[in-house]
Amino acid sequence: MIYHTVESLKGTDRDVQANGYTSMRFLLKKDNMGFTMTESFGEAGFSEEVEYVENMEAVYVIEGTGTIELLDTGETFKIAPGVFYAFDKHERHRYHLETEVRAIAVMNPPLVGDESIDASGKLPGT
Repeated sequence: MIYHTVESLKGTDRDVQANGYTSMRFLLKKDNMGFTMTESFGEAGFSEEVEYVENMEAVYVIEGTGTIELLDTGETFKIAPGVFYAFDKHERHRYHLETEVRAIAVMNPPLVGDESIDASGKLPGT
C-alpha cells in the first residue's frame, strides 16, 4: 500500500515549487501505478502558456477562479470549484488565474519526479 500525508511530502522531491504554482505529487512513476496524481496550487495572477507534448492531464478544481484559453482555437473556459477538464489532444493552453486555485490532477504517463514546466511551456523529462 502507498500512504502519504501532505505533511510527510513537504520538502521532498514530490513537493515541487515553480513559476507561480506548487505541485504536491502523491504518485510518481516509481510508484508503479501507471499515472501521477497531484494536488496543485496556482497563485492569484498566475498566467502561463502550457503544452503537454507527452502527457495527458485531467483536472478537478477544488477552490479558486480563473480561465483556460486554448491557444489554437481561442476558446476560453472558466475555472471554478466543481469544474473538471482534461487535455485529451495535448492542447496548447494558457492559464489566467484570478485567485489562488487548488486542484487535483491526474497525468499519464506518470511524472518521474520534480519536473516543472520549462520556459517554452513544455513539461520535459517524463
